[in-house]
Amino acid sequence: AGQGAATAAGRRAAAQGRLSEARMRSATRGYLQFVETAAPAEALWRALTDPGELRAWHAELAEVDARPGGRYSVKSRLFGRREAHVDMLEPLRRLRLIYDSSPDWPPLEDTAVVEDFVIDERRGKRVLRVLGSGVPDVPAWDAAHRRLQAGWAIALAQLVRRLEAPVA
Repeated sequence: AGQGAATAAGRRAAAQGRLSEARMRSATRGYLQFVETAAPAEALWRALTDPGELRAWHAELAEVDARPGGRYSVKSRLFGRREAHVDMLEPLRRLRLIYDSSPDWPPLEDTAVVEDFVIDERRGKRVLRVLGSGVPDVPAWDAAHRRLQAGWAIALAQLVRRLEAPVA
């Protein structure tokens, strides 16, 4: 009976080890940045979906096929090259991108990095939120996670300065 109990305990420990390993492989983290602006939702939407507007505040290169299933490609000083497909698009309200692996970022294995851009209104101003998720919670992604958090804070501040700059 002692050997059977030991074998059962061994199987339970092995199963718990596999479960723990699976949790570790799939553990992810996210980030949130947001800005408030007096700019209209239309201007925010164009800033996210129009390649010329993206180049004006954020990207050196930008190609956007703004439709569900379309491609979204940017290259910027803050983030390097990022390629995504448009997963969800609600004009003037929401854009969700699912990013491909990139040589400018650590490898992705069991997850995908997702960014949701959400425009809404609060106290008479527009709020643009960037909600990121799916960032692997592993040491290889620590610097990239910080880069995404800080990069979006900088990029959104640049966007607001551009949108609210006095017209000369």
